[in-house]
Amino acid sequence: MKKIILFLFISLFYISLSAQCWQSVSAGGSHTLGIRTGGTLWAWGRNNFGQLGTTGVPASFSNIPIQVGTGSNWQIISAGNSHNVAIKTDGTLWTWGRNQESQLGDGSTTNSNIPIQIGTATNWRFISAGDEYVTAIKLDGTLWAWGFNASGQLGDNTTVNKTLPTQIGTDTNWLTVSAGTDHTLGLKTNGTLWAWGLNNTGQLGDNTTVNKLTPTQIGVDTNWQNTMAGRVHSVATKSDGSLWTWGNNPNGQLGDGTIVGKIVPVNIATVINCNWIAKGHQHTIAKKSDGTLWSWGGNASGQLGDASTTQKNSPVAVSGLATDWLTVNSKLSHTAGLKNDGSLYVWGANLYGQLGDASTVAKDIPTLITCPFLSVDENVFAEKLAVYPNPASSILNIQGNNNIVFNKILITDLYGKIVFEKKENITQINIENLASGLYIIQAFSDEGRYENKFIKN
Repeated sequence: MKKIILFLFISLFYISLSAQCWQSVSAGGSHTLGIRTGGTLWAWGRNNFGQLGTTGVPASFSNIPIQVGTGSNWQIISAGNSHNVAIKTDGTLWTWGRNQESQLGDGSTTNSNIPIQIGTATNWRFISAGDEYVTAIKLDGTLWAWGFNASGQLGDNTTVNKTLPTQIGTDTNWLTVSAGTDHTLGLKTNGTLWAWGLNNTGQLGDNTTVNKLTPTQIGVDTNWQNTMAGRVHSVATKSDGSLWTWGNNPNGQLGDGTIVGKIVPVNIATVINCNWIAKGHQHTIAKKSDGTLWSWGGNASGQLGDASTTQKNSPVAVSGLATDWLTVNSKLSHTAGLKNDGSLYVWGANLYGQLGDASTVAKDIPTLITCPFLSVDENVFAEKLAVYPNPASSILNIQGNNNIVFNKILITDLYGKIVFEKKENITQINIENLASGLYIIQAFSDEGRYENKFIKN
């Protein structure tokens, strides 16, 4: 019995360990992006417009994470409705996916199923993908936007779509920006709050329901810290940790205990010490400084993560895993959260596998997503490479199916660090010098790549 308990404990330990590899995550309309520690980019969910960035493979969707290319220098990601925008460590800007409204910013309306570089600038700092448009900030503090603009959400004083990144005004003190469905919110370095675009439900917060075609300051406060633009509502925090919401409220997404809309920011007094916020189309999520996660609003797909599918008009705690949340992200009706240890949890809608848990079943509580090992967009064989004994202490034997001859063997740790590399066909590896833990072994042949995992005692 003791041996069984010990085996279960070790198994659970390594399952948990194998999930601790995520650096950032961004939830799109029906797909999700994630960056692994080490800088590789992964995508899962719907792929009808090439938003997975994997050369159109698979054609419809993937319910497990698949690697986007082979690069390891991805730094910032933002997923839109069916398109994506990303910044690499060299400051370059990349987009892919749907482009009917020129949201890719490449001067065309042609979709792309692989990341394409936009321009040659190397000073991009901040990005936010709206439903069908993009806003971005450069290192010099200038604000840029492109894509769909029917309601003036780009802020360039027109309602004309832009096919290339277009500078918005001349100010050089933009700090962050959040692109919603048809309206945009931004913060300047002086702590002021600005809004523009569609305002039919008061989502701009300027005490009117009149659209604004250029950035308009909201109130006079100078202590705004973070802001998020949803579909028809808005969320923001101040430097004192207070939480504020405004706009449409039929699903209780404002969290003030009602379903009545507000055209000016309203303080949600039940959430204090708030240091992170996220929004979906009909729901809102907040993280407190104590690491707890709270959510409210529409919940038909379980996107609140409170073990129900019932709408909540006031904040409720996300079920289980009470503390240690680092960030949370949402776009439409699924949610993704990162813990301090680099583990990724997802919940909500899952019709197209956007949760990445190898199913298409919605989840109403946080579900752990382990680290991906196989990349189906490359020529990777699903059948496992044989490694034995496993766990191993000194000598690890390797063998491919049908005695395939390998021309390269590679071993990495969970953070992507290469700990062994041999460019020849070998069948045994001495692993005595490796630290105890979980490792990934890759074997390359003329036919493709094989992968497996092993434990070093």
